Amino acid sequence: MKKLLAFVTAALLLAGCGTSSSESTAPAAAEPAVEETTEAAAEDVQTVGEYTVYNATGESVSELYLYPVGSDKGENLAGERGLSDAHAIGLTYDAGDKASETTLTLEFVTSSGYTAAFETLHIETVPITLLAEDALTGATPIAFQSTTAKYTIYNKTGETVTDLYLYATGSSDKGDNLIAEAAEPDGSQVIELDSVPAANVKDDGTLSPFTLEFTTESGYTGSFTTLSYEVAPIQLVSEDMLTGATQIQFGAPAN
Repeated sequence: MKKLLAFVTAALLLAGCGTSSSESTAPAAAEPAVEETTEAAAEDVQTVGEYTVYNATGESVSELYLYPVGSDKGENLAGERGLSDAHAIGLTYDAGDKASETTLTLEFVTSSGYTAAFETLHIETVPITLLAEDALTGATPIAFQSTTAKYTIYNKTGETVTDLYLYATGSSDKGDNLIAEAAEPDGSQVIELDSVPAANVKDDGTLSPFTLEFTTESGYTGSFTTLSYEVAPIQLVSEDMLTGATQIQFGAPAN
């Protein structure tokens, strides 16, 4: 009887040791996985919102604000000149460690006095188009999409234009030679862009301007380095037509 009791006691002790070992090691093995998952989730949270804002209101936008809901509007981001038709501007907002709980208001005012706001903008990277009041199809005055820029180029140099480039100012890559119908004197052509090229988007999300550069058959080269993303008629002019420091003129020719 003593031997049987000793055997049963030993078996119970072994079973107890096995249970204790299992319970003490399982949490330790699971902890790193939980920590890694939490760290990965934190790294995935975008802390800086980057917004490419396009003006499709059909008029100039004189005021533009981006601010947390319920806060002060802050600086007028449209600047003194405002945003012309189809003009694009890059806006950023750094929410830091409050990104997941931050909601922004994007507010704008047009030259006619039309005022609108979108109050549920999150910290993300998106294109945003400001809509005209008569273009609204719902309650929101914006659309999450880009707008086309359109440049009508007129050759008023008096000679053949052999080269025409449109590229991000400061870039060493001019891209393709875009000259077409504007090659001939008094010729014209249209250049359209469906969205701001990636080369024009700076690291902070803001936009760099375009350089429009042309060369004529005689070797005369002209350029304009601060062209915005917009709808604009542009004349390439000869050296003796210059009235200032730029080799282009905005507006369609009189004839």
